[in-house]
Amino acid sequence: MPAISRILLPIWLIALCVGCRSTYSGPSEELLAKGKAAKEAKKYPDATRYFLGIDRDHVETAEHEEGLFHLADTRRLRGKGQSSFQTYRRFVEKYPNSRFSVAVAEGEFQLAMDHLEGRISGFLFFGSDQRLGVTIMEHLQLHFPNHSLADDALVRAADFELKAENYDNTIELLQRLLSDYPRRQHRFWARYQLARTLWLTNEGAVYDDLVLQKSKRAFEDFVATVKAAGVENEHAEHVAAAQAMMLRIDERRAEREYANGRFYERIGRPMSARVHYETCVSAFPTSQAAEKSKNRMQRLGSDG
Repeated sequence: MPAISRILLPIWLIALCVGCRSTYSGPSEELLAKGKAAKEAKKYPDATRYFLGIDRDHVETAEHEEGLFHLADTRRLRGKGQSSFQTYRRFVEKYPNSRFSVAVAEGEFQLAMDHLEGRISGFLFFGSDQRLGVTIMEHLQLHFPNHSLADDALVRAADFELKAENYDNTIELLQRLLSDYPRRQHRFWARYQLARTLWLTNEGAVYDDLVLQKSKRAFEDFVATVKAAGVENEHAEHVAAAQAMMLRIDERRAEREYANGRFYERIGRPMSARVHYETCVSAFPTSQAAEKSKNRMQRLGSDG
């Protein structure tokens, strides 16, 4: 390194440190007033330092509650996702019945959306920390269950998990949505997506017949709920999709019974084979597998 650089670098670092004090000091009333003014003027780094001064030096004052709220909110406005959420969490723990609770819930919702939609960078600016958005939405719903955004928070979290193919998490969130908010508008969407998610867990060659049955019942429940509410026209697309999926589930289950019958035929157990064919025909009479099962039973009868 050239000699001049070795001399200038320490001077530059000292100047940088002096110009970038982490907090401001002073009376709590003055720090709060200046912090709010800086925030209003969108001078967020300065606002952050004023509010940090309150959080550091004036924890027991009347101004601390408002200062901590503004600290969390200013960090959100600066795109500081992790530190903003941690400050919101600390605020909720310290001031669970605060006059700022509605604003905190709204701030958390916006922060979560910024993460879910990739507007906030992840660690060291690499990518985006979208999963933190799910965590924040769950925190919002847990601590502000009566807020108008609480069910929306679960919807957003469930939708993200579904698109990410995290089906177990999706099912848990949808069940919580239906349990905690059974009368809100999202109940129709939630019932349909729950049935669809149960189906998606059974995609592929290997599946669980009990889960398929749950999926069909969930589709039936969705259609019945829509009809009972008289909103079939509003959800016509999902109703049609649900009805098609119920037929598809029956076809898959019927094919399984037929396959079991063929297996028992191959190992020389025709009576067991007939039981599965008969089940296929009686339980799924309109399925393609039912026709094949009838043909196999006729063949067994003629062979006997």
